[in-house]
Amino acid sequence: MNSKNSQMKRRTITIVLAAIMVFTALPVLEIPAFTASAKSVTASGRISESDVNLRSSASTSSGTVAVLKKNKKVTIHREVFTKDRSTKAVNRWYHVTAGKREGYVRSDLVRNIKWSNTAAVTTDNLNYRKGPSTSFKVLGTTDIGDSVTLMIPSYLSGNNLSWYKAKVNGRTAYVCADYIKLGTSLFIKKSAKELARKSDLAKALLSNPTRGGKQRVVYTFNTDNCIQRFAVEGYRNAIVPQGFTFTGDKYYILYGMAAGQSIVTYSVDGEREGASKFSFCIGHPNGITWDPVTKKCYIFKGHQKRIYTWNPATNKFGKSRTPYSSSGVGYDNSTGLIYASSHTGIRAYSADGKFTHQNLFPRCKPGIFHYIQDCGAGEGFIFHGISGANKKNTNYLDIYRAADMAYLGSIKITIGEYESAVVGPDGYLELLLNTGGTTDYVWRTPLNINELK
Repeated sequence: MNSKNSQMKRRTITIVLAAIMVFTALPVLEIPAFTASAKSVTASGRISESDVNLRSSASTSSGTVAVLKKNKKVTIHREVFTKDRSTKAVNRWYHVTAGKREGYVRSDLVRNIKWSNTAAVTTDNLNYRKGPSTSFKVLGTTDIGDSVTLMIPSYLSGNNLSWYKAKVNGRTAYVCADYIKLGTSLFIKKSAKELARKSDLAKALLSNPTRGGKQRVVYTFNTDNCIQRFAVEGYRNAIVPQGFTFTGDKYYILYGMAAGQSIVTYSVDGEREGASKFSFCIGHPNGITWDPVTKKCYIFKGHQKRIYTWNPATNKFGKSRTPYSSSGVGYDNSTGLIYASSHTGIRAYSADGKFTHQNLFPRCKPGIFHYIQDCGAGEGFIFHGISGANKKNTNYLDIYRAADMAYLGSIKITIGEYESAVVGPDGYLELLLNTGGTTDYVWRTPLNINELK
């Protein structure tokens, strides 16, 4: 009896091990992750022949999960290309569910397909291709905000990039999912009910989001609607402020020009706490931001790749670089990215000290001769300043929303030369303005950033 039990146990273990070996020998297909919204982009169809194998992966050598009868309805979740640069049906599979079963069916074995036809727009100038990889032929290029109709998520086996099969300009093509936004509009728009509860200034900024385009002035900041928060002064020969940043409990104000380059620290209440002089000449600085990831401040010059660093904890200065020439700088706590201005638009960089380029979106066109000023950021918004030929009289603040790269509008400033903007401790936008004297000021504006969310 014991001998028979032992034999049965050994036989059971052998069968289990054999099953495990067969299972682990099946091809494993890495499926790129799609966003939650992309899960709704599915299609349906019917099996075109009798006794079609539903397989465990996109290969005829993989195991059979089930045998599907002719006309069996299936839900198509993804299209899989198994060979690069080939669009042949034998190299294209569908990842499907048939009832409670899930697996892969070759594309030529599914008919009467009803595609998703999900509305979407492009978030950048985008090449659309013959297949889901940059190695496939380019069929054309979209503009930012062009409408496309998504048919089904798609990807190339072994490639982690997510794509969509889509209708683009009347053609069936493939577009990279990283540059696609579901919906009929590129921009986030507030409903009439939401706008009704907001101030006139917030309504004006939220009513017509665009992608760059002509500057649209919606308001003026002046001494009637702005309040002086505190006065700021330089250190030794430093008399010209070039930018400031707010850490949550301190302000760091950057001074520069040919001489007297330094960073002056102020408390949240505007009390001066100290000053640090650069250990080397940096030329003409153009902006400063605090990066809570690296615990350093980054100082940008006017349209150069070289930037400078300052560690408040050690009071040490250093040098670094960005991949593109940039001017002005601001860290946004909402996206976790650093934004800087360039000649071609506003660039987004990683906030890890490496400045990996993340994105580029266009600025509005001011229509005047102008100087590019700082590029402040915070709470999901970017505050890009420009000054006209007469810097003390003609200044504008262009406001962008980081989530959808929308230009919301511009505000004219008549108090002084704009240098930089931050979101203050109470949620209101604050400006550092240069009056031309030895004493300058941080002003609180009437714009509550929370109203723009």
